[in-house]
Amino acid sequence: MDFFITSEEAQPCAGRLYTHLRALNKKVSVERAPWDDAPYRTTLFTKSGSEYVLYEVQGSLEFHLRLREFAHWIAANRRCAELFLVTQSGSATAVELFSQLKKCGVGLMLLNDQDQFELSLQPRNPAYVVTPDPSLRFGDIASDVSNCVAKFNDGHRMDGLRDLCELVERETERVLIAAVRRSWSTLTEAQVRGKDWSDQINALASVGIVPSGSSALIDSRLRDDLQSFRGARNLFDHKARTKREDSRRRRQFMERMMMGTRLISELATLRRRIR
Repeated sequence: MDFFITSEEAQPCAGRLYTHLRALNKKVSVERAPWDDAPYRTTLFTKSGSEYVLYEVQGSLEFHLRLREFAHWIAANRRCAELFLVTQSGSATAVELFSQLKKCGVGLMLLNDQDQFELSLQPRNPAYVVTPDPSLRFGDIASDVSNCVAKFNDGHRMDGLRDLCELVERETERVLIAAVRRSWSTLTEAQVRGKDWSDQINALASVGIVPSGSSALIDSRLRDDLQSFRGARNLFDHKARTKREDSRRRRQFMERMMMGTRLISELATLRRRIR
C-alpha cells in the first residue's frame, strides 16, 4: 500500500488500518476525496450505502485548522459521515485536544501495543443529529429533554431514544395525576398509577374520566401520536440483520426522537395549564 500525502511517521499505522478494514470486507479508498466538492482528503475512507467513515491517520495527534474546517464543513452540509483521527496509542492525547474533538463531533481511534484498534471517542454523524424545533417549550423538564437529545447526538442513539420514551411515559402519568389533583378527572391517583402507559394515554383522551360536561384532556390526534410513539420501544427489541435494516432503523430513531420532543412539549404545556 503506497501513501503519498500521509506523513511518513503515520504510514505504518495507516497500513495496519487499511489491512484491518479490508479484513472486515470493506472497500477502502486511499487518499481520495469522499465527495467531489470535499475540501479535504483523509488518509482512508470506506462507504456503505450512503454512509461514509473517514479516517485521518497521524503520527502525532494534531487537530489542525484545515481538519477543523473540514469537520465543520461536514457538519454544515449534514453529510452522512463519521470522521476519525487515528494514531498509535503511545501518542499524547491532551485533555484540551480531546475536548475539541468531542465538540466538533470527531472520533478518536488508537492502535494499541497488541496491534488492535481501540475506540477512544465516538464520532458524531451530522446526518443523524436531532435538532428539536426551537419553538417547543419543555418547562421544568427542559434539562431532561436536553440530556436525551445530547446523548442521542453523541452517538448513543438507542440510549437517548430509550430515555426519551421513559420521559414521555412519565410525563403522561404526571398529566393525569395533575388532572386528578385539580378534580379535572374522576380517577384516583392509585387508579392512574395502576394503569400501563397505553391505558394512561387512552384515559387522557376519554370523556369517561372527566366531570360531566367536560371535554377529554387530549384530542384523538394527540392520543394516536402518543400510541404511535409508544411503539418506538419495538426498535430496541430486535437487532438489524442487514445494512439496509440498520440504515432504516437509524432513520426511524431520528423520526422518533423528533416526534418525542414534540409530544413531550405538548404534554408539559398541558400539565402547566392544569396546574
